[in-house]
Amino acid sequence: MAMRIRSPYRAAITHSEEFAEDPHCVCFRHPAIPYAQGNLLIILDGNDSAQGYLHHETARIACAIIAGNQWDGYLATSPTAAAIDVPPHGLLTGEEYYFIVPHRAEAPVESLGQSVSLAVPCGIKLTSRPAPHPSQNTNSQPNAPQPGPYHYPVVPHFREWVFPNGKLPGTWSTIVKRRSPGVASTSETTRSRDQCCRMTETVEETDVAHIVPLAEEAWFSRNHMRRYGNKHASLRPGINDDANTMLLRADLHRSFDKRRFTFLPKKQGAVVTHVLESESLRDIYHNVELNTTYIAPEYLLARFAWTLLPLLKDFLRRGERRLLLIQGQPQWKSPAECSDLAEPPSKSRSASPTKKSRSPSKRSWAEMEDGKDYVSQDSGDETISGDGMDEPQYHCAKRARRGRSPTPRQATAAQLPPSHRPPTPPESGGEFVPSPESVASTIGHHRAVMA
Repeated sequence: MAMRIRSPYRAAITHSEEFAEDPHCVCFRHPAIPYAQGNLLIILDGNDSAQGYLHHETARIACAIIAGNQWDGYLATSPTAAAIDVPPHGLLTGEEYYFIVPHRAEAPVESLGQSVSLAVPCGIKLTSRPAPHPSQNTNSQPNAPQPGPYHYPVVPHFREWVFPNGKLPGTWSTIVKRRSPGVASTSETTRSRDQCCRMTETVEETDVAHIVPLAEEAWFSRNHMRRYGNKHASLRPGINDDANTMLLRADLHRSFDKRRFTFLPKKQGAVVTHVLESESLRDIYHNVELNTTYIAPEYLLARFAWTLLPLLKDFLRRGERRLLLIQGQPQWKSPAECSDLAEPPSKSRSASPTKKSRSPSKRSWAEMEDGKDYVSQDSGDETISGDGMDEPQYHCAKRARRGRSPTPRQATAAQLPPSHRPPTPPESGGEFVPSPESVASTIGHHRAVMA
């Protein structure tokens, strides 16, 4: 019987016919910032129809997150227009919209005898009093109503975003979640529960991916996200809870961590993959329903914010003063400060030149399972000292403390007669200067040994 050679594989199955070749780039602007001062917040691609349109509710929730969880905000075609007449799961056919926060959240902030009307984000108490922007009306009286739309503050990046505990937007609250039956570690529970990649049903080469990234553990703790885990309160492992993990194919895990796609609801209770960049990923996975039965919707919302907020970089780098939401408080920031906030400092352990990356044997199971989250943090070159210079005496001392045999240099010094040994520095104060006699004696001894 002859061996059969199979024909080559065709290209991967795609849904490219469902997307426009040139989708709309839908712009979302701040209604209280003049056009000349750069009021463009973000741009999203219209990938939700063959005509290049964008899902209305996805865009509205994205803008609400940027405005500090203003879930009752709405989209309009101009700064003073009424809300657009499009149902939540309808499509945005235009290319430019303004996100407007209703007047119910007015909070006048006085500074230097003037006031600025602000919209207070959900769950935030306004205690600081930021200085008004120069474009504000200088003739207004304290607590006087301001004409026009609110100048709401903008969240500059994820670590400044306050999670809306107990106040999920309507569509997200319809996501059905069940508690995981597993009681073992997160890695074992996730693998036995999912068994394959949740996006592709692939069994081989899968990773345990975190919804809220491991690098954001400080944010996770600060916002009390532990409460949404699957385990009993006394057993919840925090950010490593299996309600915050899922199996993804290794290459998709990398794309996930590069913020190329996220997961969000686009109809009642159904969660789909939403691709923000990469045409190839869009053609295969965009709007494909995902099994997230055991994933907490709160973690999915946090992931959406983590993926979305870096899109504000151009807004922050525009060279204008901005009213930003810092640690839950609105503050005016200079152009230089805004530019710095566009790139929050990394918490990578390799940032310090005096620290070495941990060996694989000392890493936790979470680091080994979620390689992408930790490789980027642990990939610094090893350094010996802060200035990068080798210090043999320091290392010899370490060897001696650990009970190791002395180095050749140590052994040679120990065998010298007392009169020929290198002089010992003084124990306290003053600069040590060896005597000419001791230097000449030491040199003479070495020459005799070499001869």
